[in-house]
Amino acid sequence: MDATTAEPTARKRRRKTRTKNISSLPPLVASEFKATQIDLTPGKENVRCPACTCWTPITGVLGTPVLVPHHTTPYHDPTPNPRRCSNTNRRIILDTEVEAWQGQLDERTEVSASVASRRATKVLPKPRKGPAPTPVHRLAEQGPQSAPALPRLIPLLERARRAADRHRAACPLCRVGGRCETGRALEVRAAETQASCTIAREQLRRQERQPGGRAAAPTRRSQWAAVLPAVRDADTRRAHVPASPGRPEAPAKVGTASVPTEPEHLEAHDRRQAALGKQYARLANQRA
Repeated sequence: MDATTAEPTARKRRRKTRTKNISSLPPLVASEFKATQIDLTPGKENVRCPACTCWTPITGVLGTPVLVPHHTTPYHDPTPNPRRCSNTNRRIILDTEVEAWQGQLDERTEVSASVASRRATKVLPKPRKGPAPTPVHRLAEQGPQSAPALPRLIPLLERARRAADRHRAACPLCRVGGRCETGRALEVRAAETQASCTIAREQLRRQERQPGGRAAAPTRRSQWAAVLPAVRDADTRRAHVPASPGRPEAPAKVGTASVPTEPEHLEAHDRRQAALGKQYARLANQRA
């Protein structure tokens, strides 16, 4: 039989740098580093170099611990002309036990976590709330000083009525006597504006009955005279608006608009009025 010859295998080389050169700088002391600036895990000893702030391995832990030769830039930085760090081959005295270093690291981690949990992530400013508008059902309770201006409410009332009429003429559901969401909202707005105008007229009459109210009567008459052309024009345009079919209308008079005398669906009207009454009562209880 022929004897088989074993192929020679390469000897496993040490991974860490082996050198006899020692830096002339004074040695570093491991206890002077913070727990987060040094890693004493067995087999993975590293330290953050004080000169270049790069994490540098420690070689010769069982003999003479020194910092391995390294550059002033991290190893993954593709610098064309790297420079050797001044702490290359500098000695380091490992005077800290692994258990003590691990305890300090755990304590710093717990403190950092507790501080982060106590600190607010973001401050949210509270929005500034402006004065709430006065509800229609409370306008009559206010004094004469806060009475709404009637000349300003009359154009608003005309605009609300015109918008409701245009929607009623264009909407197929409202044209046949029903009510959609938009038509109901327009009618509610027109009714609230009408109520505000009524309250404003009552407050004006109450002011005129007071001792000092007659002095302001000529001013109010001049204000009425100023808005009278616009009111007449609105009444004339309203008289030419065609009435929706199927709704009883009051007999039209000269210079006045024809308005319905009663709702088409009494049950739906009663339910809507009851819902509005409950809503106004709820708002009054919340703001009281």
